Amino acid sequence: MKVMVRLYGTLSNSFPGYVHSEGIEVTIPDGGKVKDLLSILKIPETQGAMVAMEGRILKPEDLIREDVCINILQPMSGG
Repeated sequence: MKVMVRLYGTLSNSFPGYVHSEGIEVTIPDGGKVKDLLSILKIPETQGAMVAMEGRILKPEDLIREDVCINILQPMSGG
């Protein structure tokens, strides 16, 4: 199945030619989960990226629906 992904922060640096307003289309297996999407994008779960779908923060085991926009946000820190 295909999903549209928008990357935030420096996550997009790993994808030459990435244009935020267009995002990238990613094909994941039917019944794919958040952890599957991160694996395909080569974003380690240990990096702490937050994945959101339709305004909800998802967990690694949550299912992703087809034809939705997924936002992947880089963890922030500072003071």
